[in-house]
Amino acid sequence: MVNVRVSFSRLGWSYIFFKGLLYDLPGIELVDPPLVNTDIVSEGVKNSPEFVCFPFKFILGEMINLYHNYDVKDFMMIADHGPCRAGMYGVVQKRILKNIGLKDVRMFYLHQDDFRNLEWLGVFPKLEKRTGEKFSEYKIIRNTFLFLAKAYFVERITHIEGLVRCREINKSMTTKVVHTLMNLLDNENNLMKLSNFDRTIDEHFRKIPIDKEMEPLRVCYTGEIQVMLEKWVNYDLMGELGVMGIEVHKQYDVFDWVLYKLNASKRRRRLERKAKEYIPMDIGGEAVWNMGSYLESQEKGFDGFVHIFPFTCMPEISLMGMLEAEKNMDKFYMPHIHISLDGSSGFEGIRTRIEAFHDLMVGNKKSNPIFRDAKYVVPDEIKNIYFEPKSDFEYFVSSIEKPMSMLLTMLKPTKKLDLGFTIKNGLEFLSRNLSFDINSLFNL
Repeated sequence: MVNVRVSFSRLGWSYIFFKGLLYDLPGIELVDPPLVNTDIVSEGVKNSPEFVCFPFKFILGEMINLYHNYDVKDFMMIADHGPCRAGMYGVVQKRILKNIGLKDVRMFYLHQDDFRNLEWLGVFPKLEKRTGEKFSEYKIIRNTFLFLAKAYFVERITHIEGLVRCREINKSMTTKVVHTLMNLLDNENNLMKLSNFDRTIDEHFRKIPIDKEMEPLRVCYTGEIQVMLEKWVNYDLMGELGVMGIEVHKQYDVFDWVLYKLNASKRRRRLERKAKEYIPMDIGGEAVWNMGSYLESQEKGFDGFVHIFPFTCMPEISLMGMLEAEKNMDKFYMPHIHISLDGSSGFEGIRTRIEAFHDLMVGNKKSNPIFRDAKYVVPDEIKNIYFEPKSDFEYFVSSIEKPMSMLLTMLKPTKKLDLGFTIKNGLEFLSRNLSFDINSLFNL
């Protein structure tokens, strides 16, 4: 008998893999979060502190909507102890919900400080207690892999989307293919079948006729991850750039964030090294990696840098100040545009700024030697889909090589792991069906 309805923030396509984490667990009914809209955001803004991050506001609005219209009283949220306020959203949101009369709301926290320490596994015993059911270790392990696999494929689909849309001959075909692929991914919960989903992605994108001779403008599209994910909040800016004929290199998604929390992201390590001179530590948001992305894109001869962030996000505002400082003009010469977003942003104003930014990049391409002489390189994803399709053997090798590369990266840690804390969390998880209390073993 289902007795708990659980949901979470939609965050663009992210709901697909968060559903995977709770798939087929007894006593739990997953409720798909609806599309974010004006009413949802307005409700969140009305009940939030004025100067809190915009993602806090629209996520709170989603919770209020789910409570009133979908009978959801149990929410899953991330929790952290780092420099960014995002890790404390859930605790504050729970208090606000109770203050406005939603007394029976419950929060289940995925602790994300360091996924290697297994603290996040604590969410399952708490859900078991709430449902009165026991979850098998097999299902939890399977769902963890479902979450990782689906997060990877969502990231890959949206990354290729940014490279293909500017080339499409039949307008809107990229959008249709993306929606088809996301529906297929959402409905597939067999890990063996998902292991071949890379091929499915390539085959569907290959159906889109493209201009193979095109050498489009290239931009690095980045910012605070939550506003990057939610299309209502960012006005699908990535899609607008693509329609303008710009090749969009999207920098971050949740899978990349998970790899970082597992200490398995080679890319984030590389970006941290590049940014170290200017931002030597994590200051919150994605600021340190955005600085690295800017420098890396500039080295590759990109034409521009598009940076979006919540109105009051201090880390991202600090990054903007560094890039715009007059004394740094020689170091940061690639054009950059910074767009802060909140509940009163207007699309037409943003579109006007983006059109002017496009004209600036076109002018650079024609007259500025730094950009005019930059050699265009066709992205590997475009080559592999349209010019040099992979063989069956290459798909097989890739399905093994990628997970192994991530594992080997994780085994070469740059951050020290509290081994005792990890063992304690692992034993607590494994002993949850046993009669003794593991805490007593550690005298806690």
